[in-house]
Amino acid sequence: MRRLRLWVKVLIFIIIIIVLTIIYGLFINSRGFKVNEIALYKDIPDSYNGLKIVHISDLYYGNSVNEKELKSIVNRINLIKPDIVVFTGDLLYKDTKIDSALTKQLSNIKTDIDKYYITGDNDYEHEDISNLLDNCGFINLNDTYNLIYKDKTPILIAGISTSKNKTNILKKVEAAADYLNNNNVFSILLMHEVNKIEKFDYDKFNLILAGHNLGGIVKFPLLGGIILPEGNYLYGKDYYKKKGTDIYISNGLGNKDANFRLFNKPSFNFYRLRKK
Repeated sequence: MRRLRLWVKVLIFIIIIIVLTIIYGLFINSRGFKVNEIALYKDIPDSYNGLKIVHISDLYYGNSVNEKELKSIVNRINLIKPDIVVFTGDLLYKDTKIDSALTKQLSNIKTDIDKYYITGDNDYEHEDISNLLDNCGFINLNDTYNLIYKDKTPILIAGISTSKNKTNILKKVEAAADYLNNNNVFSILLMHEVNKIEKFDYDKFNLILAGHNLGGIVKFPLLGGIILPEGNYLYGKDYYKKKGTDIYISNGLGNKDANFRLFNKPSFNFYRLRKK
């Protein structure tokens, strides 16, 4: 009888823990956002020392991110006074329509140099998204590159469109790779699905910024994210170093389906380039 009572107590305790975990994931950890500040010590020209890059991704506007939340995100970005802002895809939630609030807030993002974007898999079927981002002052880097100048020495920033665009991925980075083969410059590559890096010579780039994975939705220390999009199972952590290339994967600001996250707060990354 005593043993039965003990098991009943243990079962009740387990049920309480499960219920509290679900409540935490639904109503606490999945709400709001945080900023991850990261110092990058690189071999860069003196003029780029201290360069500030804000990396936002996977907004899914219309789900957990509404007008009020987006305004808070934009205000926080502007407080940083970034030199560059990059967006690595997935702007809208499902069939959410573009509205004036979204247009206004994206236009309100201020930078000292420029803001750039690539499209994600969820953006692929929304033809108006590129027009929106163009009109809000973002530069389209889908399968192309741009040069950033703070003095006579440039930094190259390139982008790869979503894998839903079936163009051979080698073709997508060919022009940027050709430039890097002939010029010794610091380079940044934007991509949505990080698992596609094995399809090209990614080690030509010093820094890769990606999205899509949302940090795995449920994340544990050392293990990283454990609920990942198909094909991305090898990339459950926030950071990888491969062949000398730094790869950072955003946890995203929105939620793709259910508004649930566990030990994985919505966030955006803020990088400071520091000269070695």
